[in-house]
Amino acid sequence: MTTQPADHDCEPRPGTCRLPEPWMCDVFHVDGSLRDITVTDTDDTDWQRVLRHLRTTADQLTWYDGPEGRDLDPNDTSDPFATIQDGCAATLGVRYGHTWFSAHLPVDGIEFSLWPDGIEDGAHVADVLRFLTELGTACDRPAVLTAETVTGHHQLPPLITYDPATEAVTHL
Repeated sequence: MTTQPADHDCEPRPGTCRLPEPWMCDVFHVDGSLRDITVTDTDDTDWQRVLRHLRTTADQLTWYDGPEGRDLDPNDTSDPFATIQDGCAATLGVRYGHTWFSAHLPVDGIEFSLWPDGIEDGAHVADVLRFLTELGTACDRPAVLTAETVTGHHQLPPLITYDPATEAVTHL
């Protein structure tokens, strides 16, 4: 990989960019859409395993089932998903480092979102890679970052993939 200077101008991001590699500028292009992180071949039954793993690895978990969020205690084994009433929604906020990931529930399978404009430097990229690794590890399946999807991640090319079987991270 070719490393760019610490601060540079790149076409995909407005203004001065502090992302250290050219591929990062393309992956986290500020285009007004989210980036989705999904885990292949999962469904709503996988959430409990993911939540247990995130409780031990995330820097912060926040549950929103109304306007106010509450931090989830890593030692609490209660099921916040049981509090979602029919026809209502909830959000699970997960922080790794300085980067937040959000799951808007209920959703089919494991899916989180993040804003690409929040990925400002190499430390934020490291947060994304750490989250992908932990999510793939929790499910023992590949975790994939794509552009925002509407009908499923299989229709868009992966921007970054972590495969726990090989422990390999691949990108554009």
